Amino acid sequence: MNDAFAPTAWRHRCAAALLAAAIGAAAAAWPVHSATASEAPSDGETAPAQAQAPSTADDPPVPAVPDLSALRMALTEFQCAELEVAVGKDQRIAISGLTAGDTDPDSLALLAQDFVTDQRAAVDIERVSPALCEPLTLISALRATNAGMAAPLSIRLKGGAGTVFDGGQDLVFDVAAPAFPAHLQVDYFTSDGDVIHLLPNPLEISGRVEAGAVRRLGERGAGGRFWSVGPPYGHELIVVIASPTPLFPSPRPEAEPASSYLPALKQALDAAAPTTLATARFLKTRAP
Repeated sequence: MNDAFAPTAWRHRCAAALLAAAIGAAAAAWPVHSATASEAPSDGETAPAQAQAPSTADDPPVPAVPDLSALRMALTEFQCAELEVAVGKDQRIAISGLTAGDTDPDSLALLAQDFVTDQRAAVDIERVSPALCEPLTLISALRATNAGMAAPLSIRLKGGAGTVFDGGQDLVFDVAAPAFPAHLQVDYFTSDGDVIHLLPNPLEISGRVEAGAVRRLGERGAGGRFWSVGPPYGHELIVVIASPTPLFPSPRPEAEPASSYLPALKQALDAAAPTTLATARFLKTRAP
């Protein structure tokens, strides 16, 4: 653009700006009416949407999730059982698990009422061989202490209580150590009355783990023992004991009758350090 036309263009821009300002001022002076229910929109027009405040008066209250910690601790008093407690979708307390003793479903439901009022707990427990009660009785005090720890000794299977292993399947699981360096004694009590010592074993003579460490057992190719599930099938039991020093001065036979081992285990536990802990986990084996 050359300079001869600059003043004219500038005046045009000024006039347009003044006109726009005048229109804006007039629009600002006109009141804006919002549509009401009695004002129907004209043909082809849509009434503006009205914001609705969320309704809270008629909404049902969200039930509070009960604290189940005290009930869980009370369930550890059932020495020969592995019991779990949870809140179902219907907000009803549910107790489930397995027992090798005379745990009665009605007594469990009544116990739950001492901790959770205004409802009766749903109880679903399965009975296993009474022979598995004796090892659980021996470690009952150690299990109760372990249950109250912030970082307890634990057995980690893929499933919960009563995890199922099919015949031919490898028995693989993790053991999480407690909050102190420990020596692990890992025993597998079979449904026909034997016990297999998974750790220590001839290929892994030391069961020592660092505080809070996780040790995997039964993994093929890891250089240690591995085991496959076989007959006889039924409910079986893994027991893990963590002690500051080895529980036995020399390794036990890799497999032996539980009736021979349990008296020796009792003697070892009587002499064990007060910090010794224990945990247990039922599992189920079945034909493929």
